[in-house]
Amino acid sequence: MPRHARIQFASLKSSLVNLPISLYGPLLERNIRPQNVAVVLSKVGEGTKKDLYVGWTGMLAASSVARFSGSSGSAGEAETVEIDPQFAAGLGLAPGDIVEIGLAHDLPRAKIVTTEPLTADDWEILELHAEHVESTLLSQVRVASFGQELDVWVHGATRVRLRATALDPPNAKALLLTTDTELSIAPKAHARPSKSKTAQSTSSSTPTQDVSSTKPRPILTTILRVLPSTLLSRLPDVCEQPIACVPSSLLASLPPGSYNASLRVLRAPADPEDTTTSAPAPEPEARQLDLGRASSSSEGKSSTAKLEERIIPLVGLDEVPEGQIVIVDGGLDEISIDWERVLLSVLPGSRSLESAPKLVHCIAKDPLHALAGIDAVLKASGDYCRAAFSLAQNGRLPGLPALLITGRSGSGKTEVARAVARGMQYDADVHACSRYVDLARYKDRPARSLRELFVAWRDAVAWRAPGVLILDNLEAVLGVESEHADSFQTRHATEAFLSVFVRQAVPDVLIIGTTQSDSSLHPALGAAHVFKKTVTLRAPDKDTRKMIFEQTLRERLTSAQSLSLDDVHPPNALALATQTEGYSATDLRDLVARAVHVAAARVAADADCPSDMAMLKMQDFTKAQEGFVPRTLREVPLQTSTVAWTDIGGLNDTRRVLRETLEWPTKYAAIFKQSPLRLRSGLLLYGYPGCGKTMLASAVARECGLNFISIKGPELLNKYIGASEKSVRDVFERASAAKPCVLFFDEFDSIAPKRGHDSTGVTDRVVNQLLTLMDGAEGLDGVYVLAATSRPDLIDSALLRPGRLDKALLCNMPSAAERKEILEAHAHKVPVHSSVDFTWLANATDGFSGADLQALVYNAHLALIHADIGVHASLDDKARDSGEQKRIDFVRFGGRGGGEGLTSRAEEMEMESRIQRMISLSGKGTVVANTSTSQPVKHELTDVHLRAVLKDTQPSVAKEEAARLSRIYSAFVDRRTGEMPVPLEAGGVGQRATLM
Repeated sequence: MPRHARIQFASLKSSLVNLPISLYGPLLERNIRPQNVAVVLSKVGEGTKKDLYVGWTGMLAASSVARFSGSSGSAGEAETVEIDPQFAAGLGLAPGDIVEIGLAHDLPRAKIVTTEPLTADDWEILELHAEHVESTLLSQVRVASFGQELDVWVHGATRVRLRATALDPPNAKALLLTTDTELSIAPKAHARPSKSKTAQSTSSSTPTQDVSSTKPRPILTTILRVLPSTLLSRLPDVCEQPIACVPSSLLASLPPGSYNASLRVLRAPADPEDTTTSAPAPEPEARQLDLGRASSSSEGKSSTAKLEERIIPLVGLDEVPEGQIVIVDGGLDEISIDWERVLLSVLPGSRSLESAPKLVHCIAKDPLHALAGIDAVLKASGDYCRAAFSLAQNGRLPGLPALLITGRSGSGKTEVARAVARGMQYDADVHACSRYVDLARYKDRPARSLRELFVAWRDAVAWRAPGVLILDNLEAVLGVESEHADSFQTRHATEAFLSVFVRQAVPDVLIIGTTQSDSSLHPALGAAHVFKKTVTLRAPDKDTRKMIFEQTLRERLTSAQSLSLDDVHPPNALALATQTEGYSATDLRDLVARAVHVAAARVAADADCPSDMAMLKMQDFTKAQEGFVPRTLREVPLQTSTVAWTDIGGLNDTRRVLRETLEWPTKYAAIFKQSPLRLRSGLLLYGYPGCGKTMLASAVARECGLNFISIKGPELLNKYIGASEKSVRDVFERASAAKPCVLFFDEFDSIAPKRGHDSTGVTDRVVNQLLTLMDGAEGLDGVYVLAATSRPDLIDSALLRPGRLDKALLCNMPSAAERKEILEAHAHKVPVHSSVDFTWLANATDGFSGADLQALVYNAHLALIHADIGVHASLDDKARDSGEQKRIDFVRFGGRGGGEGLTSRAEEMEMESRIQRMISLSGKGTVVANTSTSQPVKHELTDVHLRAVLKDTQPSVAKEEAARLSRIYSAFVDRRTGEMPVPLEAGGVGQRATLM
């Protein structure tokens, strides 16, 4: 049963009403905000029912309270609704009128509301007080309905009367005004009778395109978005005049006939980066009010651009989506208005086409991307974006739709983001505009300025919604806080980002962010769940690199007419892909560019070759790779080594397994790729101290052709919680960027001991992180882990299982034959007499490790050098003793006075030494010039030196220590089980213990 109420006047100075108590009470109990309430009034007794939509003040009608209190009125009298008398007069309501009153539920929120002043005086008042109206309009007007009057009071005294002429969304009867609503007010100037009458009399028979004051009343008015004509598959074949194409459903409700379109381009929100300024137009300018914030300047926040209005023919086209319009043949005055919003007024066809235009098929530009091998990434990103826009259109998407693209520098994040945006632009169900912003340009901006930019970027894309906003290099502005630097700027910039894009999210705006890794962003972004989906770009594999090479070469050949491929030795894309393991997509493109430059330089240097044609050969790529460092390796500290396999004696079985595991899969990649078995990726080197574990790793760095990163165990540990685990992740990320790569952990037992034996829990967390990285939840690809330790029994057993450290290799004490090999390997680096036989020395050094044997040879060489130095020193002493030492006096002749000459004692001693040497040589009859041509005596190592050093050398590993380590290694190999250690007491609880 409808509820009735009686109109009662009250000086409210707004377009809102006070509700009767029967409606006020339920709203108050449910805590419903007045901003979300729309009241529907319908006058009883009229023939045609007309609904009037007004807002609620949040207050109760005082006359309704008096009725229920019994102070006045009778029990059967109708309730009252209070309304401002001036506003009621504009709606056609009088005091005492009975109206049906109700609440409008689920009204859509207004995106754009276009209004016009009722009189020119209203426009002049609005121009003078635009700033005040912009800041107070939402407190006076809450609902807008097409054709209904809206009243706004300026400073509570002067009334400005507006009428809604267009709404967006256009199909709703009424819309709620929010802080995201754009309110556009068309200008209305005072009429000039004399000039208008003269103009009408002189041009009554001449048609014109410009809108005049005598244009017919529009049949239909709506707001549409201009789509680029390149997005449609069929367009009208016209070339003389522009045509406006709208959806066929828009004209289906109108009577058959021809129609024209009066278009007025609405002004987009001001862009703070737009430095172009235009001279003020003398004509009245439309005002566009941003209801979301108050203006600080009436000129800075209001729209000041002149709006063009033209009349062009209008046709319906099935290919045009709902809510869109396409301007064919050049647009308006050759001004690009793609993605802008226009106010369309449908007029009777006084200037129409003579016949329906013929439709021709157009070949839309394919949204190609410049990188190859990313089809899977594009498909996953495109599916997410399409689903987000679909949910946003249905109003079922809470919060902000956002996509995060991560990857190392040069992996193609920006190109992928642009490709995704282009895909959404060409998608027939979305047609999203896009805007690209590189945040690295704004990393030095203060937080307040960044907030203004965030609002401007959001509003600019929201105006052209649906849209995609690409924020490149997010970590430059929204990076993680640093421990040793002031993080005030980053923290406040992140808060501004969350406030603008999350707390005031616009559903039709999708954000695509790029960063090197999600851990480089501020934790507040993760806590707020800003990015619903994350896509990671990995380094391209061999097939992908081949595709990138081929596509880049095609682009180069197409763009450069003077470049061609050599017929005899053309570039082999497959061979180049094999040689560029670990290169990113940008590295590959840079390599092609370097090869082109090499070819151009070769042609320029060769006088026989024609200068207008460059032939690209395979040798150009080989030369271009010389000195070229990929982006992923420019900041990675790779170790280089001079140790070769020939420098290592013994350990033949260990070297064989190392070569099979590390060198063969890279050298024979095509064969190993076809293997159905999982290849080993982790090795543990254990053995006695000084038996060559680290030396083997150094040889791997040189001989296996892999990048090599060496990590000393304790350098990963940090006293801060979480810092040690981050160091482990960073190390594996560096290794993954440099793949194929060997990651060598020396003293592995110091960072991966058995869990539960550390009171601080640091190493426990490090072990857990290692487990997830080494074939755990994430796994490894192209990264080999090589660990070395002398105490394998201290390492956590979970790391020694298959899939992590697959095989343990023992570096045992060398036998007699291996000791001889070690001595001969080190003897190649020092001069040794041919008569030396290392057999006796190998038999005499039982219990010596490889390091002990190396020290023995080097110490013998040092003893030889010291002995030679001692012989020369004694000869010089005898020469000085046998020579006559004469006192040398320094006398200065001539010159000027004033203390010039040899005044330093050091200079006198140097001169004296030179004179004494000259006297000594002259006494022996030796010519000084002949001393430089004397051949140096060659000193060689003999058995005498080796025996002398052997007497003073002892093994570094004592027999007791070697026996203890032998028992440990035997237990590690023979009696090792997969059981976890348990406490001593049966059923007891283990305790952590550490040595302080």
